[in-house]
Amino acid sequence: MSFSQTLRRAGRYLAFLLLRPCFLSTNRWHWLRFYPAVVPDEELLEHWARSEWPDYQTWIDQNDRMDRQRWLQLHRKARANPPGPAITIVTPVFNTPARVFEECILSVRMQTSPYWEWILVDDASQKPETQRVLSSSWCRDPRIRLFTTGGTCPRGISAATNLGIDQARGDFIVFLDHDDRLALDAIQALAETLSAEPELDIVYSDRDMLSPANLRYMHLMKPDWSPETLLSGNYIFHLMCYRKCLIRQLGGLRSECDGSQDYDLILRCIERTTRVRHIPKVLYHWRQHSASVALDDSTKTYAFEAGVRALEDALRRRGIRGEVSERQDLWRGHYQVRLPRPREDTITRILLPRDLSGDRYVSRVVGDPENGANRPYLLIRREDVEPLDSETEQELVSWLALKDIGVVTGRTLDGESRNLYAGGILGREGGILRPYHGFSADEAGYMAVTTIVRNLCAPDPFCVAIRREVWQSLGGLSSRYQGAYGLLDFALKAVASGWRILYVPSAVFQCRTDTWAGQFMDQERVTFENRWREWLRQGDPTYNPNLSLYSDRYELALDGED
Repeated sequence: MSFSQTLRRAGRYLAFLLLRPCFLSTNRWHWLRFYPAVVPDEELLEHWARSEWPDYQTWIDQNDRMDRQRWLQLHRKARANPPGPAITIVTPVFNTPARVFEECILSVRMQTSPYWEWILVDDASQKPETQRVLSSSWCRDPRIRLFTTGGTCPRGISAATNLGIDQARGDFIVFLDHDDRLALDAIQALAETLSAEPELDIVYSDRDMLSPANLRYMHLMKPDWSPETLLSGNYIFHLMCYRKCLIRQLGGLRSECDGSQDYDLILRCIERTTRVRHIPKVLYHWRQHSASVALDDSTKTYAFEAGVRALEDALRRRGIRGEVSERQDLWRGHYQVRLPRPREDTITRILLPRDLSGDRYVSRVVGDPENGANRPYLLIRREDVEPLDSETEQELVSWLALKDIGVVTGRTLDGESRNLYAGGILGREGGILRPYHGFSADEAGYMAVTTIVRNLCAPDPFCVAIRREVWQSLGGLSSRYQGAYGLLDFALKAVASGWRILYVPSAVFQCRTDTWAGQFMDQERVTFENRWREWLRQGDPTYNPNLSLYSDRYELALDGED
């Protein structure tokens, strides 16, 4: 560092000391711009950008590389702009190994934005190395405030977190585990999002994992807000940011759900607000180690039992009769909900002939004599798309009983138990991806997409159930289409009207041939693209812009694809 740089840094620090009393008394976060920044060096930034996976390393290098020049550019931008909403990071601490705790601290103190507060709550740590870090220069930053739960016995993660929330001066709370890392622009990205949309209550981001070798991998590129996907497990945890008053209205975190307290909290919060935003950036790095659920899900069995309780409580609060169990066929943290079966006389069935030509889909559905039956649920399937058992159709339709669900679609396998349809993704020009098409039914896929109930926008036109009131309110299928794009057009109209669509993989159908062959006409793809151009340009919200539209396996989008 040159003499002039040292002089400027010293000047900023003196200015901060002079203005600090004003900051402390009035909580004016903009004074934090005068606090000297902790600037990362190139060696550390290079190490933190390394991945164990070659394709992920390529993606990081192309999209997520933070070098010193980039850091300084973002820092200057953050200091030049208003601080935005006040953000408090809350971290319970318990017997954290010094090395990973120090990395966690560095990832906060080296944030590109200076506008944050960090509350560390020690929950009766006994390890000397943890206490040494807490009392060392690592934590000597006026933005860091230390608290303890008191006593010699830990009170648990929820109690410690609630203490931190109670002491927070910020309007928004960010949760950070004591052994994880924040991306260095995480607080800046949150602040910019919240400033652009001040009505938001919840913001979450993508994340990845840190291996035992301290290298990045296991990325999780999440869909936008998908409330029913949460019934299959907590797909959104890390990075999470909540409006503080929302958490307080709910009474904070519940100790009876320790281990799945994050899951319980988001399930309760979404019953109060729909103002949720997803930032499609990797802003959180979740560490794996020998005592971590991220590495060995058998280390904290109680966490998944708490997850079942949290989901059971959510259904009870919402007045939904259903049975909850943990999935035994997937990695832990995935859940199964079984809903009451609808009566047979509530379902109108429209069976399409197996030899249906590509230009007869709409006329056949609209003109079916059963279409006029005044029953609450309409089920459309091709006659050779056969349910595996007598309850399959009722299983599919049962999910239409949930609030705001207007369309549901099932899973279709071929004669050799390979996926014909396990969810759909809409591309920018009206093209359709079928995730893991042709793969064995045992292939769960990225984020278990083939096997969990989840929100989507592209249902299967040959295995779909629709709530009658949605069909009537939207006027059925548009006459501008003749083929299967008519159903996809109807689906997007439903989404635009506030309804949601579900993929229900437990409703399994079988077909010897691919029902989609020749059913999506090229000229109607152009019509569909023109009608939904802006929506398609923004991208399917149930997918992720970091993932490729040229692969059905949720692979990363790399430069040169377009």
